[in-house]
Amino acid sequence: MPKLIVSETDISSRWSFENCHFDELIIESSTVANIEFENCVIGDLMYKFNRNAGALKIHSCKVNHLEYLSNSKFDVLHIGCNNLLDKVNILNNGAENTGESEFYLCPEKFNAIRIEKLTASKLEIGTFGEYSNLFLNEIRTDHLLLRNCYSKNANVIFKKVRPKSENRGVLQFMDSTIGASVFENDFFKSYFSVEYKNSSIDNFAPTGT
Repeated sequence: MPKLIVSETDISSRWSFENCHFDELIIESSTVANIEFENCVIGDLMYKFNRNAGALKIHSCKVNHLEYLSNSKFDVLHIGCNNLLDKVNILNNGAENTGESEFYLCPEKFNAIRIEKLTASKLEIGTFGEYSNLFLNEIRTDHLLLRNCYSKNANVIFKKVRPKSENRGVLQFMDSTIGASVFENDFFKSYFSVEYKNSSIDNFAPTGT
């Protein structure tokens, strides 16, 4: 299918796309329950301005360009490890999140990922490795988990990452080795609890700026 646009719609049921092919797919200004993509090839995927963005799950897909923009409330954003994505912008999401919300990102096969102005109860990042290009700025989350992450030879930057609530933030590292220069100087002081499992923070610097 060359193009699909869903606009100003109440998607109250689960929509599941498998083995699909879209040149362009736009979901905007809608109320969404659950949309899943599996084994799909998509040129441009635009998911924007949704009043309640519900759950968006992407599994084993190839997406040239993903824009997840200005979704004021969402339940789940899940972008798994078996996806191949070229350019990703996740900007200005979750400003009205009051209940439980979760963002899972596995950027092992991504080219460039930019995440800014995001609020979620839990943010989990898994498996960024060599030559990753990942930028996070103005993130609010009470539970931040980094799993299987290695920042050597990568361009990974965390800026202005803070818990949503004072004295509640939990920061966890699991099976990860990350350079200290990935984070701002006061990053660890912002979280009430910092936990390590088979992990370390090293003093090497990632490449790039």
